[in-house]
Amino acid sequence: MDTKNNFPELSDEWVFIPEKNVKLQNQIIFTWDDLSLLNVRKIFTNGIYYGVIYTTIDNKGSISHNFRCKDRGFTEEIVDDKEAFVSHFKQKLAQSANRYIKRSKFKTIKANFLQEYQVAFVIDDDGNYFATTALVNNKAPTRGIYGATTQKQYEQRFKENGFSILNRFPTEEEVKFHLIDKQIDALSANFITRENTAYSNVKVFHVSEINNA
Repeated sequence: MDTKNNFPELSDEWVFIPEKNVKLQNQIIFTWDDLSLLNVRKIFTNGIYYGVIYTTIDNKGSISHNFRCKDRGFTEEIVDDKEAFVSHFKQKLAQSANRYIKRSKFKTIKANFLQEYQVAFVIDDDGNYFATTALVNNKAPTRGIYGATTQKQYEQRFKENGFSILNRFPTEEEVKFHLIDKQIDALSANFITRENTAYSNVKVFHVSEINNA
């Protein structure tokens, strides 16, 4: 599973604990085309359900961790229900994720500003800007400020994420306001916890959870 080449900003954040004595292929939750759903876990802020992170793996071993907020239709009831979440995955998530994974391999380049937060830009193999990553308080890796290469894509990502940029890299002011400051506010106001769903045979934990255990 080579996360460093395709998703370098996520390579060291997560620890995978599969079920012992069971083949990994038998622990897959669901497969659509060549994209498999490996894990689903709920996110809570101050004990209140906030959204879901789901982990996928393609047939080349590339792993992706994806977040969806409860306000985008991913209620706790749906996430707890394997059949309901798989239905959402098949209808709304897998096809778009698969198209993107097939199209691009990612690499990161350091930004020339805000290096106290390890700010980096994620770009695809065509050199197109995709997103920005940062490390806040040395313990909170985050990704955001998603880019677009077409007007339609820009409008869709703006709608999904509240902000996007078209055919360029973000400015220092945009990174500071839309990524760093918001993450600092979230960390100061919220205590974030995660819970693997019962139907996730492969458990996934953030590295900080393992270190603090």
